[in-house]
Amino acid sequence: MEMPATCLEFFSPEAVITDIQGRTKKDILTELLSVAVKGGILPKGRKSQALESLMEREARGSTGVGRGMAIPHAKISGLRRHAGILARSVEGVDFQAVDGEPVHVFVMLISPDKCPEEHLAFLRWVSTLAREADFSSFVRQARSEEEIFDVLRERAE
Repeated sequence: MEMPATCLEFFSPEAVITDIQGRTKKDILTELLSVAVKGGILPKGRKSQALESLMEREARGSTGVGRGMAIPHAKISGLRRHAGILARSVEGVDFQAVDGEPVHVFVMLISPDKCPEEHLAFLRWVSTLAREADFSSFVRQARSEEEIFDVLRERAE
């Protein structure tokens, strides 16, 4: 499967969470955004705007796409580059996924509102990953941030 060359650039090993601790949607999204800020891929001043956008998106319908995955995403104004975070929940979280199953893998993207084509390309690519049983399984079995990132990198080739 071919991914647009720019999508992998949205992520880095520093933007990976091996065991996200949140138990509610808001807590999960806040933790994802905190890692994005800490990793320098999301400006601190954009965190509350991003959280508000993500929560509004979840209110319209869960981004829990099934097979243990969720793809929280939002576009916000004033952002200069995409911010991607990959996280795993060892225990699994009730994220109101379409299949009713707990979510173990979160792939989040915050995009500049001026880049809708890249945002949609990313969503198409991650939706394809979500349909692959192996992707979620390999992320769940990985032992480190680097191994989780490698699973994503392998799917980009």
